[in-house]
Amino acid sequence: MTRYKSISKTLTALIIIVIIVLVGVGGYYYYSTTTKTAKAQISKIALILPGPVNDLSWNQASYLAALQLAQYLNSTGHKTVFSYTTGAYTTSDILPALQTYAGQGYNFIIYAGYQGQVPVNDVNNTYKNTGFLVLDGYSAGGNVGIVVERGGQLGFVMGVLAALLSHSGKVAIIGGENVGDITWITQGFLLGVKYANQNFGKNVSVINIFVGNFDDPAAAKAAATTAISEGADVLFCSGDGITEGVAAAAQEYNVPFLFDEGNASSLAPNQTMGGVVFTWEPVFLQAYNYWMTNHTLPTKPFYATFANKGITLYLAPKLPSSVKTTVMNIYNACVSYKIQVYKELPNGTLVYSPVTPPYSSLTT
Repeated sequence: MTRYKSISKTLTALIIIVIIVLVGVGGYYYYSTTTKTAKAQISKIALILPGPVNDLSWNQASYLAALQLAQYLNSTGHKTVFSYTTGAYTTSDILPALQTYAGQGYNFIIYAGYQGQVPVNDVNNTYKNTGFLVLDGYSAGGNVGIVVERGGQLGFVMGVLAALLSHSGKVAIIGGENVGDITWITQGFLLGVKYANQNFGKNVSVINIFVGNFDDPAAAKAAATTAISEGADVLFCSGDGITEGVAAAAQEYNVPFLFDEGNASSLAPNQTMGGVVFTWEPVFLQAYNYWMTNHTLPTKPFYATFANKGITLYLAPKLPSSVKTTVMNIYNACVSYKIQVYKELPNGTLVYSPVTPPYSSLTT
């Protein structure tokens, strides 16, 4: 009996060892295969642009931000493929680009412009596993999100800067079309000039010209030249493909040049005094993470602001130190919302109103 008990104990021990080995091997196989599967998952991000990637304005800023998003995700171990298409301005160009990327399994597609809202709404229900993000869009929810920049903020700061630089008492803002962010920037610029008049003893008026499109540098140069002939001694271009034309006029007539959207200082290096650059990447990352986590997108916009670094201020080294100090104080007040350029109603409508507080209270 002792012998059989000994054999029985030996067999039991062997069986236990075999079970442990099998469980260990199985666990290792499961862990290794699932780990490999997780690592093999690839995020595919696409960007569709209405214009060229090297315009030193809207399109280039959007491209750099999307590229930085992909690079950041790769740097954190999240394998990411990034692709982009340029020159898709009309629905007939945008729609097939959206369908191609979504059909290829891209799970996050960004269209850089309000004109992408309608074609995105046409395809989003067909591609439920794809998140769509529209810059300057106006309808969100489900698998569609929108990004809106606080254009009033940046226009306000540029309006103050333009007024402080003016000696003639006239400045000009040259825009493409009176739509979307251009409208908000223009309203903010007008308020900024008014604020400078009220707080710094200025008496500056604004020549406000819309070229009528976003990609005609020659028309923009003509508009800027007209403004100069009418007495404007500072030019601010509110972005897009017309920036090159406004910069050319500033260079030819040697007047201060202000830009926004992309860093256009290289177009008129001797005349550039400042500008605002759209650095969308933090906002793109926020929207991307929201989509990947929730598999839905909110009905409210993702905002690009000074505070979240979605838009950043550029001041030229040659800018007089007194002007730079004043503009930085106003910029910081906008960042902290001590200065509120407009109020947002519950329905999302922006209401522009007289800007308070006075500058004197910001420095105490």
